Amino acid sequence: MGKFWLLLNGVVVLIIGVIGFQTLLNTEEIEKTEEGAPVVAQDPLTIELTLETHYIDGKVEREHFEETIASMQDFWSEYEEWQVMEQKEGFMRFRKEVDDISPYLKANGYFGIKDGTLTIFEGVPLQEAAVQSFYQIDTEELETHLYEKLKEGIKIDNKQDYTEVLETFRSYQNAEAVSS
Repeated sequence: MGKFWLLLNGVVVLIIGVIGFQTLLNTEEIEKTEEGAPVVAQDPLTIELTLETHYIDGKVEREHFEETIASMQDFWSEYEEWQVMEQKEGFMRFRKEVDDISPYLKANGYFGIKDGTLTIFEGVPLQEAAVQSFYQIDTEELETHLYEKLKEGIKIDNKQDYTEVLETFRSYQNAEAVSS
């Protein structure tokens, strides 16, 4: 009878050991969230991302890349200033509106005049191509020094330069060209 109890105790210890070992393996696969609800751990997720940055001058910069997401909470906090525009399996597109002119315009932009229209040029107006046109200017009403500045090109270094030039020349806007 003593051997029977010894054998029975051995089997019970063995069963408890197997159950404990399985529980230990399962706890590595299950994590607890902050609320305490069990969540099955997953391998990191890799998705294609497109980030679109929209500037006040109309320029849109797009950046495409793959991102590996280990934690969704970290992922969403990284892009909290971005708006989700499109989301499907394996792909997300975000958009951000920036209240500034684009780095491209800061580096290359000049206001000038082309065929009587206030225009932004890539580089000095005498040599380079037009990028964006705004409105017709009544060149007969325009002061000579302002007309000369436009012919030579007015460098756009920042948002303040951009808005000041648009406002300055808006008062010389050709009313006939606008109403037709």
